[in-house]
Amino acid sequence: MSYLSKDDLINFEKDGYLIKRNLFSESELLDAEKTIEELSSRKIEDWEIGKEMAYYETNLKNKLRVLTRVEKTIEYHESISKIANSKKLHGCLNDLLGEDCVLFKDKINYKRPGGTGWAPHQDVQARWDYFASYFMNALITIDANDIDNGCLYVAPGHHKRKLIGKYDEKLSGNDLNGMNFVPLIAARGDTIFFDGFLPHKSDNNLGTRSRRNIYLTYNRLSEGNKRNEYISKKRQSFPPDNERKPGSEIKDCYAHNYFGEK
Repeated sequence: MSYLSKDDLINFEKDGYLIKRNLFSESELLDAEKTIEELSSRKIEDWEIGKEMAYYETNLKNKLRVLTRVEKTIEYHESISKIANSKKLHGCLNDLLGEDCVLFKDKINYKRPGGTGWAPHQDVQARWDYFASYFMNALITIDANDIDNGCLYVAPGHHKRKLIGKYDEKLSGNDLNGMNFVPLIAARGDTIFFDGFLPHKSDNNLGTRSRRNIYLTYNRLSEGNKRNEYISKKRQSFPPDNERKPGSEIKDCYAHNYFGEK
């Protein structure tokens, strides 16, 4: 069964992204939202070592360290696992990838009021191509995403350039030549698909509403299941806050804490 139309696939090939409206029902969202809210109430010391990977940021408004994302959730939270493994989501992904897919990574993104943005970058710059050659992201919106609360911006068509920037560095200078970033406005329950080569960014959340999203990444099954290998490497090189040595320097992703520089 094909979940995407011919026009959907043509537009994705041209732009590098696709928004599928109302892919998930309110009941599916409510179950996931309960989990997302429960996790958001945890303090750094509440997380168990070796389980979920929780990362914090310094909030622009209150200057406190607040939860910004949680990775490796599906093993412990059925409501997130159901979405990640749902038939309709996999149907869309398989249409886009041209074959069956397998989950590479999962995370919940929290961008509260005062949450910081992400500089222009490509996901492949985080050395994902060590694990597989091509990736597809599915961003499921728990809250409406708009300009005020720091929605995703993408540079349509530039996915065709493959790797543009350097590894472990944000896109800057000549990397950005010809890019016109457009905001992806999405309602609750929409799903945004975009590949690992599409340049994207987001601004600070200077509004009054949170922007919570489930962010899932898949690769082609023919390239193998690399999830555990990826998690192991990331946990070692970039440990979650509760697994860092006492007194160690706060480390964040090279593209995070973006303040909208031109």
